[in-house]
Amino acid sequence: MQTEAQKLWGQWGQANALYSFWAASKNINYYLLFVLYALDGQEAMTQKKICICTGLTKQTVNSVIRSLKEDGYIQLSPGSGDRREKQIALTEKGQAYSRERLAPLQELEQRVIRSMGSDRVRQMVEDITVFSTMLEKEMEKAM
Repeated sequence: MQTEAQKLWGQWGQANALYSFWAASKNINYYLLFVLYALDGQEAMTQKKICICTGLTKQTVNSVIRSLKEDGYIQLSPGSGDRREKQIALTEKGQAYSRERLAPLQELEQRVIRSMGSDRVRQMVEDITVFSTMLEKEMEKAM
């Protein structure tokens, strides 16, 4: 018999696997997909913020950022506080690239959200937020 934590972990893993499968079917790197999703609609973000939003490691995000920069899809500018910390933003070319890759996935997600109902999705987001916040606090206590 599975515990509630095992069920949660299983469903979380299944959702991630679906995103991975979708990315592979569209010839998009899974990590690139997550970084584009983080940058989508944002004015600018730091690498640290992208790591927090995606759950990806600093090394993975750095690799994706380097590739995006080489292709002219992002621009880096000095941060307002710590000038060593760069603000990362999509260029116009990057916004078009991002839209082209994310729009089909976002359309799928919107169909699912409409099917589930916005109240149910809102509750799911609230529940995951509470779970993540409480898990973080328990982890801090345990360390």
